[in-house]
Amino acid sequence: MKFDLIIPLYNPIDNWEKKLLSKFNSIVDSYFDRDKTSINLILVNDGSPKNFTDYHIGFLKAAIPNIDFVSYELNKGKGYALRQGVSKAKTGFCIYSDYDFPFGLNVISNVYNHLANGVDIVTGRRITGNYFSSLPIKRQLISKGLVFFNKYVLRLPVYDTQAGIKGFNKYGMSVFSETSINRFLFDMEFILLASRVDGMVIKEVDVSITEDTTLSDFGFSVLKQEMLNLFKILARRKYEPRSKTDIVQH
Repeated sequence: MKFDLIIPLYNPIDNWEKKLLSKFNSIVDSYFDRDKTSINLILVNDGSPKNFTDYHIGFLKAAIPNIDFVSYELNKGKGYALRQGVSKAKTGFCIYSDYDFPFGLNVISNVYNHLANGVDIVTGRRITGNYFSSLPIKRQLISKGLVFFNKYVLRLPVYDTQAGIKGFNKYGMSVFSETSINRFLFDMEFILLASRVDGMVIKEVDVSITEDTTLSDFGFSVLKQEMLNLFKILARRKYEPRSKTDIVQH
């Protein structure tokens, strides 16, 4: 196995399992010499009340040789789900994506190649692509505001922290496991913590969304919760620098 591919799920659409298998096979056929064993797929059911049953599990188990499932009853949020997935990793590299692969399939290979060449954390950069122009107006304003916040307030090395495609090695796994935010801003928290580790190599890769991707809007309850999480992130920005050895021992 080359890497763990972690995919969180919450109320996926009908026939999602067939579409996921098709995309998994395309990734393997196009980028990993048709070797299905090169990827350990970890699916995390984040408390879905529908479309995640024994049938879906059995269908995918029969088709994918290395696959693990994590499931729990109550919806916790994407950040929580991904931490559960990372805790089940079997290789030295983790990559996470949404199940519809909104940034295409080649980005999986691109991220893996950077990790294999010694990069600690790889994250998607949507600023140069078509992502922001495809968002509903409210999400455009929020996303651009977060870029400004990351650049001028947190002074992060990565301004676009929220892309739903990231990969990391054992050092990144250790840092990711330290995050505490369960929903939208867990990515920002992750990059903030990683930026406080001396020698951590963070690489951005440009991404654009595919034509068949539909982007949703936020509800006000989500915005309220994320404002509280923003204050949590501000409180954590004063952490003292650490070494890679420190975080792995921790």
